[in-house]
Amino acid sequence: MIKLLYSTILALVSAGLLFGCASTPQTPEPFEPALVDSEAFVPKVDTFVILLDASSSMHSNYMGREKFQYAKDIVGRMNQTIPPLDYQAGLVVFGSGSCLDGDMAKLVYGLAPYEQAGLADGLDVVRCAGGVTPMADAVDTSNQLLKGYSEPVALIIVSDFWDIASQNVLDAADALKMEHMDSLCIHSIQVGDSTSSQPLMQELASVGGCGSNVNADDIASADAMADYVISLLLTPAPEPEPVVQYEKSTLSATALFDFDKAVLKSEGKAAIHNLDESIKDKGVSVVDIDVVGHTDNIGSAEYNQQLSVRRATAVKDYMVSEGIDSNIIDVSGRGEDDPAYSNDTSEGRAQNRRVDIHVGVE
Repeated sequence: MIKLLYSTILALVSAGLLFGCASTPQTPEPFEPALVDSEAFVPKVDTFVILLDASSSMHSNYMGREKFQYAKDIVGRMNQTIPPLDYQAGLVVFGSGSCLDGDMAKLVYGLAPYEQAGLADGLDVVRCAGGVTPMADAVDTSNQLLKGYSEPVALIIVSDFWDIASQNVLDAADALKMEHMDSLCIHSIQVGDSTSSQPLMQELASVGGCGSNVNADDIASADAMADYVISLLLTPAPEPEPVVQYEKSTLSATALFDFDKAVLKSEGKAAIHNLDESIKDKGVSVVDIDVVGHTDNIGSAEYNQQLSVRRATAVKDYMVSEGIDSNIIDVSGRGEDDPAYSNDTSEGRAQNRRVDIHVGVE
């Protein structure tokens, strides 16, 4: 009877050593996130997956809190800081024993379109830490999640990186790398201050060639977390294309040229000079000038097309001679194809013989 009791006690002690003690859920520390302007950035990655360590070593205390709770705080702060952009997101918790219902790696959120509330609910699912540290299983689970994804992926591992089968983790990371090639970046967040974990973190960062490793203490503040989120997940939004507004001036061909000619008269030069002075007053805000020649319908269409181009070219040449940048001036001719008035009257035909100058201003 005594021997049986001893065996039972020994088994219970062994189980406690293997699976660790259940953590006592703690209230997250207060945190006011720094605002990341979602309009100033666009996603750097299409998908991010967070791997959270819930093994027995995370049950120990650090900085006055249990490591596991501190790690959850860090993930929670990250979640509060990430702007609501178009991501796919997932959260995988790894450990063993009753805390994960006997699983070694458990998907608690995603893979799904990122929502802050959804990730927070997933983070709240697992409330204790225990057991071994099957980080390789978590990486393998991520590999299965990300099958078929070809867009950039960030894998973020939050752990104390203590007592880990490093080679198994690196093999799993290499397999994930083979699936995603240059689109994978692995980032490590260390909870604790063990220096023995640094080689593994550095090797993981080098797997994708674009990873990073930080200590959780260094990104715990609001501003530091905002900088970290920006560096991992965001890139500056491209500058909006400038809006160019066009101002149209119409010069009568009768004032510019003699009949059937493309040589500017003095009256025409004076009209263009006034326009040139106006353009110079606007300075560098003038980014485009379109000079378009038009004719009436007297004569053949082919001849009128050629005449309209020659007249537009004469106008451009004079503008350039007065100091307007030739690189921003485009010349074209519409011939008789774009009448502003009816060609059935002499007055209408006279008004159709014109040069339109469109000045584009930013």
